[in-house]
Amino acid sequence: MLRMISMKKKMNTQDAIVEAAFTLIAQHGLKGTSLSMIASEVGISKPAIYYYFPSKEELVDYLFHIVFDDHNFSEFFSINEYTKENFKKRLITDGIRYFEEYKHNSPALKVVHEFVLSAAQKPRYEKKLKSIMEQFLEGFEALLSYGVELGVISSKNTKVNAHSLALIIDNLGNFMILGIEMDYKKIWETAVSHVMKGSERF
Repeated sequence: MLRMISMKKKMNTQDAIVEAAFTLIAQHGLKGTSLSMIASEVGISKPAIYYYFPSKEELVDYLFHIVFDDHNFSEFFSINEYTKENFKKRLITDGIRYFEEYKHNSPALKVVHEFVLSAAQKPRYEKKLKSIMEQFLEGFEALLSYGVELGVISSKNTKVNAHSLALIIDNLGNFMILGIEMDYKKIWETAVSHVMKGSERF
């Protein structure tokens, strides 16, 4: 569950602070990273950071919003682009694209993990993460219901199948965050095939 920041080659000071914060938090965790460390990494004085971020908490909040604000189901699974002819292939492709984004942003994944761990102590983080998870549950349910309308998916256990896909997406992402190698492509393809099983009868 993430949308990573994309840094420009020529960064301004604020972007440099943000990139350094991502790098250091990935290495040392939220608690182990100080503004002094970030300032040193950027090559500025610690007071200079306060011009952009009055406190470490505000900087961390900024990072949280960068990662999660634009992370939503429709970014990866656009129901409007699904048809009767492409439904299964599209569902497999979109899921793999989601995992590829995780795979290619490994340093920032550790930052995501830090946010997940701190959610219990920060209600606003917990609320946002819960909202994202619920959105994926509802998104998959809407997508599979559309598949039922198209006649490519059985109407049996639609909600359970939708929740299963959401759980697989989330859990495989967590394994990636921890650096555990898995054949996520094959796992996802198998899950989608299970959901589509029997579709030839509809």
